[in-house]
Amino acid sequence: MRMLILSLLFLALPVAAQEDRGALITALEGNVSRVQGTDKKPLAAFERLEAGELLALDGAKLTLVFFATGQQESYQGTGRLELGPGEGKPWGLAPPEVKKLPAFLVKQIARTPTLVAQGRAGVTRLRAIPTPEAIAKVDENYRRMRMEAVANDLNPEMYRLSALFEMKAYDAVEAAVSDLESLTQRNNEAKLLSALYRKALKNARPVN
Repeated sequence: MRMLILSLLFLALPVAAQEDRGALITALEGNVSRVQGTDKKPLAAFERLEAGELLALDGAKLTLVFFATGQQESYQGTGRLELGPGEGKPWGLAPPEVKKLPAFLVKQIARTPTLVAQGRAGVTRLRAIPTPEAIAKVDENYRRMRMEAVANDLNPEMYRLSALFEMKAYDAVEAAVSDLESLTQRNNEAKLLSALYRKALKNARPVN
């Protein structure tokens, strides 16, 4: 019986690891819509998407991170994009620029607060009180990623904010948001990410 249970657990591991088949918009410029029949719903950065959805791009730039595969895809132009469980299928678009992200980064990007899930329950994270060493490790990883990234790449900021928020290191999150807001190369995604975490902090902290 014990061997049977262990075998079942082993077989279940790949399914569990791939159960999150969604993606997150991490950068968007121009017009991108979710196609639902004859209707189109405009999208914005930091909206979550699911496998099977169809997007319409109209002279747009779009970057997505797929959680199941850790694949980051950047599209540009006019056409349609069908979302698979771990990659996109473009129609009328040039092949995307593809980058494989490390698992620790994808994990934190997947936990970024979204535009449609900002209730108090939606931002609850179950972790112990953070230690200074844990916070320092996150900041060290962030500084390394920031040095390697281009100016308008917010992946390092998404990692830092999500990891600190998961630890419930709210003062450190607030300081990180202030750093993001002071960036000289600030763009619309940076402004929106700052606003999302300002709201998440407000929802997460106890009400006096």
